This record gives sequence, C-alpha cells and structure tokens, in this order.
Amino acid sequence: MNNQPIRNNELKILTYNIRYANDNKDLRSLENYIHQKDIDIAFFHEIYTRQWRSKEIFLAERYNAAFDLIGISSKYPIINEQKIILPGNGFACMVDIQKDQDIIRCFSIYLEPMNLSKNLFKANSLKHFEANLELITEKLIKGFQKHQVQIDLLSKYIKESPYPVLVCGDLNSVPLSYEYFTLKKDLTDVFEESGKGLGWTFYDYYYPIRIDYIFASNSFTPMQCYVDKTITISDHYPVLATLKLN
Repeated sequence: MNNQPIRNNELKILTYNIRYANDNKDLRSLENYIHQKDIDIAFFHEIYTRQWRSKEIFLAERYNAAFDLIGISSKYPIINEQKIILPGNGFACMVDIQKDQDIIRCFSIYLEPMNLSKNLFKANSLKHFEANLELITEKLIKGFQKHQVQIDLLSKYIKESPYPVLVCGDLNSVPLSYEYFTLKKDLTDVFEESGKGLGWTFYDYYYPIRIDYIFASNSFTPMQCYVDKTITISDHYPVLATLKLN
C-alpha cells in the first residue's frame, strides 16, 4: 500500500452503528454530540439514507456521503465517493476526503448481520436449548462464510489505495476472527494501539462484545481511542479516536 505523506497534526474520528435512529430528538442529540466532540470524520452504520438527502435534516453544514445503510460525514470536502457492492447483505462505501493539500481515503463498512435474536439465547428445557444451539451454529457458519467473501473483496480496495487509509465500521465479528485479522495485515487496530480495557461496543446480548472498529494505515499514529458508554440511542456504543497525521 502506497501511503503518501500528509500534513497537519490530528484528526478526531468517530464510528457508530446508530441502529436506524430516526427520532428527531435522537438525531439532534447526535448532531450536538458530534459538534461537542469536534469530530472531523464520522462513520455511521444502519442509517436511513433519506436522513442525509435533505440539507435540512442531518449534519447539513458538513460534507456527507451515504449509500444504503452506511454513511460518512466530514468537516472537509469529499472529492470522490463510491459505493462498493458486496455480495449478500453487507454494505460498504469509499470516499476521498481533501484535507488541505492531502487526500485521505475512508472506508465505511457494515458486514453481513448474523440475525441472532435474543430469544435464541433463552431456553426452558434441554431440548429447547439444543434446538436453539443448532440454529445459532447454522446462522454463524453462514454468516462467517459471507464475511470471508466480503472482507476479501474489501481488502483489495484497501490495498490499492494510493492514499492514507481509514477503515471504520461494524464487522459483526469479534477480534479473534478471520475478518479482523485480514484487516490487521495492512492496518492498525486503533483501539488495540491506544485504547484501554476490553472495548466492547455491542451490549444488547447477555455478554457484551466488541464488533465496531477503527483501523488506520501507517500514515497515522493512534493517540487515543475509547468507547463512549454514555450514549445510548442505539444497541451499540460509539468508538472515538484521535489520530496524529505523520
């Protein structure tokens, strides 16, 4: 991957699966949060794209790109945007952001959901438990098979980038997974580098898990990364990071 040198010091990044938030109060709260945190580039997942189509609805004063269930919002001009077609129910897009004299290529990704309802983790008998376990296993196997195809396709786009790269999104996979290690071949897991604790982001099941990530190419130095557990408009928590541009 060819990483061109870029200038200036720091970028504040946010990635957040907002779970189709469409309540006006939630959206206004999210807007205020982005302004308060002074976010340079925000990556969103499970969005309603119609919220981005009107200049009067959401983040109107910023540069926005949205495709299907995903979007990117930037303080700086978006000079190129492209939807990446993934097989199955995965979604991804790629935008180039012009910051001063430099260009940053950003990927927002949402991999195939596993569709595991909370009821599958409840059982009132051994027979019921065995049936649920079989169904859970089947869903996971099919989901991970689709993930492999989706992440391999995305990796080609990432490796071909002539610019520094940010990859943010909901992988629907934990760190000990093929998807995670495929991205880590060429990128840095920003939370692993500069965060603290377990970093779990999805809390809707009995055991919270980490499935939302910020990855960066070696043109960036991670300064800080954390999961903000005070924001509860979704079943995910947002992940925020500060990156230094080398």
